[in-house]
Amino acid sequence: MSAWLVDVCRAAERRDDIIACIKQRGYKQLFDMSSSEAANKYLEGTGALVPDRVNGIVYVNLSERADERLAQQWAHDLGYKEVVTFRTHDKRNKAVYHTNVMLCVGTDVAIVCAEGVTKDSDRERLLSSLGAHQTVVQISSHQMDALCGNVLELEDGKGLPILAMSTQAYNAFTNDQKKVMRKHVAAIHHAPIDTIEHVGGGGVRCSLAELF
Repeated sequence: MSAWLVDVCRAAERRDDIIACIKQRGYKQLFDMSSSEAANKYLEGTGALVPDRVNGIVYVNLSERADERLAQQWAHDLGYKEVVTFRTHDKRNKAVYHTNVMLCVGTDVAIVCAEGVTKDSDRERLLSSLGAHQTVVQISSHQMDALCGNVLELEDGKGLPILAMSTQAYNAFTNDQKKVMRKHVAAIHHAPIDTIEHVGGGGVRCSLAELF
């Protein structure tokens, strides 16, 4: 998938050499939708949406970086069954720019800042959809600021699910929240990435790309 990128610095990340490298590793099909940038319509990178790959659902926090029509097209082209959309604001009442800042969806557990979802009906639909498939850990807007939503489920060397996050995020979770997460994964791994978080504005999830 060649993504739409609203920021000129982010657009530079869409590099032909990386696409060629991925193709050499066996990924032959390319969905190039970057032509929508000319109409100022964007679906920026992997951060603009959070897919539930197991259940065929994609979650999208709509913003200037995430256009609803493009999200629907993405879901159709990649075979997803449902698109759940909503809008989210942080504790300063600023729009949340990427879905993966406020939401993580794993196989059996999801982390979400539901209190930031603007409309009650959207919040209810979001929680209902997540709750039908995952145990839901709700985080506060303050925890979202600490990038507790910017978490990614990975597999360890034994093929077991683990959660990857920053040390800042790990320390911001309560003990009860960690206990719930540990019921669904083999381990929680964290690392200090303070410079990336404070200068780049993203956490561990923003620093990783998934290949399937």
